[in-house]
Amino acid sequence: MKLTVPAALVLLSLSACGNTPAIVSDFNGDSVKVVTNSMETTEYQRSVAGPEAQRICQTRGKKAEYASTRTNSQTYESEHLYLCM
Repeated sequence: MKLTVPAALVLLSLSACGNTPAIVSDFNGDSVKVVTNSMETTEYQRSVAGPEAQRICQTRGKKAEYASTRTNSQTYESEHLYLCM
């Protein structure tokens, strides 16, 4: 029992260390949707989604502008919509 609790705490803390990447789910030239893990903080989600959207919009010579976020509590995903302007 003495070893079980510290081992469980170590495993729990290690599982929280890995930040998840942003994934582009849709791009049509005028907008891009980026999916992030909704279990991450809002600040972290924005910090990874914004640069990814900017990278995609730059392929068309445009700049990414944040439009909205939709969160699905069933899949723990947040979908961020950026307009390419």
